[in-house]
Amino acid sequence: MRYAIRFTIFMALGGLLDLSVAGAATLIADPPSPQPAGTTITFTIDGDGAANALYRLSVGSALGPDQPEVVYDGSRDNVLEWTRIDPGVYRVVATVLNTETGEEQVAEQRFNIEPAVPPLTPWAVALPTSNPLVALYVAPPCPPPARMRVRFEAPGDGQDWTTSPKRCEPGVPLHFQVAGMREQTRYRMWHEILGPGEAVIVRSDPLDFTTGTALITISEARITPADTAWDGTPEPLIWNSTLIGNPTLGLDPYIHATDLAGRLVWYLDTPTWAVRPSHGGTLWVIRPDPLSGIRDTVLAKVDLLGQVIKQTRVEALNRQLAQLGYADRINDIHHDVRDLPNGQIAFISTVERLVTDVQGPGTVSVLGDMILVVDQNFVIQWVWNGWDHLDPTRLATLDEVCLIGMAGCPPFHLAEQSNDWMHANSLAYTPDGNLILSVRHQDWIVKVQYADGAGDGRVLWRLGPEGDFALIGGESDDWFSHTHDASFISENRLLVYDNSNQRCTAETPSPDCQSRGQVWEIDEQAMTAELVFNRDLGEFAFAVGSAQRLLSGDYWFNSGMLGSFAAPRATLLEAGPDGVMRRQIELDMLHYRSYRLRDLYSVPPAWDVPAWNSHAGEPSFW
Repeated sequence: MRYAIRFTIFMALGGLLDLSVAGAATLIADPPSPQPAGTTITFTIDGDGAANALYRLSVGSALGPDQPEVVYDGSRDNVLEWTRIDPGVYRVVATVLNTETGEEQVAEQRFNIEPAVPPLTPWAVALPTSNPLVALYVAPPCPPPARMRVRFEAPGDGQDWTTSPKRCEPGVPLHFQVAGMREQTRYRMWHEILGPGEAVIVRSDPLDFTTGTALITISEARITPADTAWDGTPEPLIWNSTLIGNPTLGLDPYIHATDLAGRLVWYLDTPTWAVRPSHGGTLWVIRPDPLSGIRDTVLAKVDLLGQVIKQTRVEALNRQLAQLGYADRINDIHHDVRDLPNGQIAFISTVERLVTDVQGPGTVSVLGDMILVVDQNFVIQWVWNGWDHLDPTRLATLDEVCLIGMAGCPPFHLAEQSNDWMHANSLAYTPDGNLILSVRHQDWIVKVQYADGAGDGRVLWRLGPEGDFALIGGESDDWFSHTHDASFISENRLLVYDNSNQRCTAETPSPDCQSRGQVWEIDEQAMTAELVFNRDLGEFAFAVGSAQRLLSGDYWFNSGMLGSFAAPRATLLEAGPDGVMRRQIELDMLHYRSYRLRDLYSVPPAWDVPAWNSHAGEPSFW
């Protein structure tokens, strides 16, 4: 009965849907309200000054006091797609900004998202989606304050999976994207209502769902040892962000996930630079601007079907920087995005300057990096500019120079070539509330005083050759160079993928020239550093790479750029704390990053790092 009452309210509010308010802007939805959950709605926004306009689309509940959250920020495109799977009445607000006059026009309407199944359906339903490996599971309403999740398994596998839980709402069926399933396989699904302490208080009857045929082709996985059965590991999925495909073998360059046997369980069939998994079945991606084609200028969080949850652009961020009084502008968004424990978002951007008699005689273009921290509406909260905190007279350690269109170089605009001075490639939160930045072309890992948004950005230390730490034991060859994916794995230990470019591209390279996986133990009081884990990874990876500590205490390393662009290869390696290989997977594609996940809804625990306990250096939560 409560469901019927709530559904009647939805329909009553639907009578307001065509009302535009405030100013001269117009907002047209196609198809019009109401629509079932999972339908993609195209909103067209129009207003005066369209030739110079930026468009914003914000959406939130029409039944509560909270303001709508930004979905699209600073778009040059006035035709924007929006998809929701959660039923409700939504307040949709469109803003048109005339960039010449600064004037804004606003249009607003309400949009009703109905359940994907008929009213009063008493049982759960699993529906196909646009992705043959993703199902839409619809469960009957459950009473608050309980929560619900979906559990699913392929009978006989010996392994089941769960989605993220959702809060129960009176009279509203809950909708879940279910992903992590192999193609052409029958799965059994059921939902669980959770009480205090995540105890299961209700378990539904199971239903069957059979996946379709994947529309992409990925690399065959050559696995050592050959026995690939699930072995009880808490991270049985492999999340892969590819760089390019392999045209020779007909392999597609799409973000995807596999199980430990190399079998495809999820993918997005649109080319995009996937940076990291995020919470609750989402991920961060970086894309080219759809109108200008300039690469790495759009930052988006998308769901498991690739649908935009929130998105911003370089131009919108640069308008904010100007309003805040910063002289520099950013050229792109690149390499890394982090969800911070305070709910804000941090990412790396390129800042180009023309400097005279700084990096050699005369005037040259030089590329540095900026960290931006924004809130959930992409409003800038904190800025760190490498130009203000690092020495620009210290050249890139291998004298890297970018030419227009060169692979691996960010966009630049002030000259025909540019010195690639910093080339930061990873960003991570620290146990004490600061940030570390892997600065590839300085061969340093730099700790920046962020102090959860209250810091002044000063460099607290530089770890690496010619940095601030004295090396304890070992020899100078132990130092890393051109690193990737540095992060804390305990209060005083850092894990890093050491590409070893200094050792491997020197005129007289080390005889054991291989990229390495390393753990460094540092004493920030005594300013000493000791290499406590050092694993040769078999080959030299000139660029990219990732590193992860697993819950078992093992390490997972991605040597993502082996071979050549014509014959690309990557190697994924799991090694124990003793350095012994546990598992190795060879692939015929280049991989930017690879991570082991519990499921497609959870991030590795160390990515949240608000606190560590004393047990094996692992976080005190999963």
